[in-house]
Amino acid sequence: MPWVFVYGTLKRGQSNVQVMAGARFAAPALSVQPWRLVALRHYPALVREAGPARIAGELWEVPEAMMEMLDRFEEVPALYTRHEIEVECLAADEAGSLAAGARLPAHTYFMPAAQAAAGRELLTGAWPA
Repeated sequence: MPWVFVYGTLKRGQSNVQVMAGARFAAPALSVQPWRLVALRHYPALVREAGPARIAGELWEVPEAMMEMLDRFEEVPALYTRHEIEVECLAADEAGSLAAGARLPAHTYFMPAAQAAAGRELLTGAWPA
């Protein structure tokens, strides 16, 4: 099953976590590379440009069949594009398949810089700010 890194409304406790029903939360995680993260009106956007901080989020194990649904939810390719990045687990997962500090590739969603231009930069790499 693919790994997906979420950093906004799909995280536990956020407004769209129900979209992740059928997936398994694995661990809190950080992007290995620092990216730009901006806050738009109701959600954040990750921009595929070097930024000031590693991005804080969550790592989820997602059934292959859910990936197309996630792409539709994220409005790929009109609003976001899906790319693979390297993430680092901040804790071991309950299943025992990942150790704290483990690094692995995960899918995540990026918004083009032009579409995210109206957003406020989140210099800490975390949303909500």
